Amino acid sequence: MIHTSLRIRQFLLMAGLLLAACSLFTPSPTPTSQPVPAMQDLQFEDPQTGRRFQALEACIQNLVDDSWRTTGYQMLGNFYESAWCRGAGSNANCGMPGEINIRQDQQVIQLYTLFYPQDLPQVFGVGFQAAYIPPQDGWGASLYFSEGGKTVMGGGWAVTFHQNAGAGLYPDATLSLGDDYSYRIGENTVEFSSSRSPREDLAKYFSSPGAMLERGLEGIGVLAQKVEGEIRSGNVPACDLQPYQGNGIPPACILRPMTEEEVAVELARAKDHFEIQEQVLRESHEEMYAAWMTAFPLNQCWPE
Repeated sequence: MIHTSLRIRQFLLMAGLLLAACSLFTPSPTPTSQPVPAMQDLQFEDPQTGRRFQALEACIQNLVDDSWRTTGYQMLGNFYESAWCRGAGSNANCGMPGEINIRQDQQVIQLYTLFYPQDLPQVFGVGFQAAYIPPQDGWGASLYFSEGGKTVMGGGWAVTFHQNAGAGLYPDATLSLGDDYSYRIGENTVEFSSSRSPREDLAKYFSSPGAMLERGLEGIGVLAQKVEGEIRSGNVPACDLQPYQGNGIPPACILRPMTEEEVAVELARAKDHFEIQEQVLRESHEEMYAAWMTAFPLNQCWPE
């Protein structure tokens, strides 16, 4: 394994490549009181979506064995979903690891489709989440994909890599790729989204470690150019926070143009950040890719 330096870890942890699709993990909705229909009784609005859901289900069944446990299909809010997990670090409900639940030794897969209660057994859309955090030091990966979610779930995809060097809950480093990239400057966010559909965009990344590296560097580079352009153009204002007035209300933010000194500082910070992102991806992309395909083998069972 290629270890990143302390400086790289600090930068990645504090200023990781954030995704504008900020919810990488679905929340825990309230269980639905209606009877849970059998999977074979679901009626997909779009037959192709149904075939994709069934293909992913078949892939999961071929992947799991007696070492895995499952929740079985259940209805949670507007989600018809099942989860599978294994490993000492996974929780009882097969929940996805969040920003601080990066315990070593866990593997989780969740597959879902969506519904409006009045329309069951008619369903729409398909999505999945998966995560792999190794039992030893190294890179893990968490991913999500969603399409056809109407008003319930936005479409998109992302994969976030976590580097763990110890048994703590917090990752030592993170790096994210996806169809939507963003960079935070004070109270402002600079972002761009892929012009391809989430399905098409994802397929450009997962075919090989080299493809992931090429597309990841491309995404980081495009964002870096946009961030530099926005800073130099004066489109990103500075924020002067006003005194806190109490009552739990955040202090007011008075926006103003950045000074020349602030512009220089932000340009240097962005340059350093993106150079580190590119360096880590170049050095560790093969380990990252292996963790991604362990979390879910998209290169073997991605439905067309």
